[in-house]
Amino acid sequence: MYKNSPITKKERDCLVTLGKNRNSEFPFRLIDLSRDMDIKPPTALNLIMRLENKFYVLREKGMIKLSETGTKKFMEIEETHRVFETLMVKYGLSLDTACALSENLDFLLKHEDIDRMFDLLGKPKKCPHGVDIVQSH
Repeated sequence: MYKNSPITKKERDCLVTLGKNRNSEFPFRLIDLSRDMDIKPPTALNLIMRLENKFYVLREKGMIKLSETGTKKFMEIEETHRVFETLMVKYGLSLDTACALSENLDFLLKHEDIDRMFDLLGKPKKCPHGVDIVQSH
């Protein structure tokens, strides 16, 4: 595999789970990931191995954490999610629908397109949930 290769929806969900817990006191273990994602440990291990092959995840002494590349990808996914969700709410979708749609597309959208959307929206500071929109670059 290679750096920055495309990811699947499950890999996206794994990156987001790890990213949201990246500042916790203890790094994630496979069992933590399995529990938080509600998947079986062998499935979690398969996801971690795939993400490790793409240079997004590091495993050290049974602990799992995002690599620098993985952290950047997580931040990009988060930014994309919030900007796209903001756009969808602005154009009439409910917050729940916009969030669900964003979750299914945030890892597929090109960052240049999100930058354009962000500019067209007037560079909002927060998404409809009130979470800060932090540009990932």
